[in-house]
Amino acid sequence: MLPFDLPWYRRLLQFAVVLGLAGGVLGLAYLGATGWAIDGIFPDTTGVAWSGEWWWIPLVAAGGFVVVVLRKAWHVPDRTPGGGAIIEAADVDHTTAPQWVAIAAVSAVAGASLGPSFALVLMGGGLGSWIATRRWGGSGADPDYVLTGIAGAFGGAFTSPVLGAFLVSELEPIPRQRYVASVIPQLIASMIGFAIFVGVAGRTFLGTYSVPTYEFEIVDLHIAIGLGALSAAVMLVFVGVILIVRKAASLVASRYVLGIVGGAAVGLMAFALPLTVGAGQSQLSVVIDDAAVLGTGLLVVVLLVKMVAMALSLEVGFMGGNVFPMIFMGGTAGTIVYLVFPDIPIALAVSCMLAAVPGSYLKAPVSMVFIAAIALYLDAETTAPVAVAVVTSYLIVAGLRYGIAKRREAATEPTLA
Repeated sequence: MLPFDLPWYRRLLQFAVVLGLAGGVLGLAYLGATGWAIDGIFPDTTGVAWSGEWWWIPLVAAGGFVVVVLRKAWHVPDRTPGGGAIIEAADVDHTTAPQWVAIAAVSAVAGASLGPSFALVLMGGGLGSWIATRRWGGSGADPDYVLTGIAGAFGGAFTSPVLGAFLVSELEPIPRQRYVASVIPQLIASMIGFAIFVGVAGRTFLGTYSVPTYEFEIVDLHIAIGLGALSAAVMLVFVGVILIVRKAASLVASRYVLGIVGGAAVGLMAFALPLTVGAGQSQLSVVIDDAAVLGTGLLVVVLLVKMVAMALSLEVGFMGGNVFPMIFMGGTAGTIVYLVFPDIPIALAVSCMLAAVPGSYLKAPVSMVFIAAIALYLDAETTAPVAVAVVTSYLIVAGLRYGIAKRREAATEPTLA
């Protein structure tokens, strides 16, 4: 039963409408402005190698320098939590959120290989935090306002209004006995944000992908286990890339030099392989539609370079999200599997890995299953392998994390002389 008898909950339901309206407008403004700039600077990113513009290199280098200057001026720490961690904490500092959003916007326009989810989290969550703090001086309901605001900003990001709320509800720290009471205002805000965004833009940010349908067979569940394990392996390679890039970046003493040199390197990767630019939601369409023309070798290179570009973008100081870039990584990996094993339907390979690669990292397996199902027009039966792949990848990575944590605990335990 919903706690209608509690005044703060009745106010939350009322402000869910406000947060949905504001979140939809803010999301539309941010994605519209940055999208317009990105399309103007990086138009028609194709799969042809070395088809970018040479001036992207100094442009991204300049963007890296500007971002470092802004971070220094606004006292932004070198390491900031990602969007997922912010949702898990349900805590957004509304006094610093505008500066961080501005840096994320500069990063996006400059060509960082990151997505918009980080900025959407800050805008929606910051607005919710500001409303609660201004109106009630920071009541115990603050997390609900933060999370509802984030759901409203996510409304137009995904291909269905429920997906933003689902993603927030899976990551949120709200006790499970309060799940329904918490998710209802999030759904209200997300649906209103979706209506505003789609009503004006005519589509959502992520969009949908066209792949041939296939007839589900029980063997597909067994294949999905292998695709889930492969997705975990892709994520582990990405973690290795992050560690290598972080180690290399630590050798550069000056943050300004790192911003310029690292930015130039990201620009060079964009110039060489335009499919690595930005969040990757539009580039994934090129990967899937032109898979046979692009070929296995080029797509493997694109996948690896995308990993490096993402890791280096974060080390340079660019700010952005990793959800959409990891969806691109998963979809590209699935396309590669289809090219290597053409007997596996492309819809099966792409849907499973599109969800399972980010699903191995994010603590939101149900959301990733639904994102893949809706983005690829899957039916109830063909969604089942996606769930199997996501669970498999998540269990493998979680198991490895647990094993590493136990080894570290054992290594730090004192021994008796």
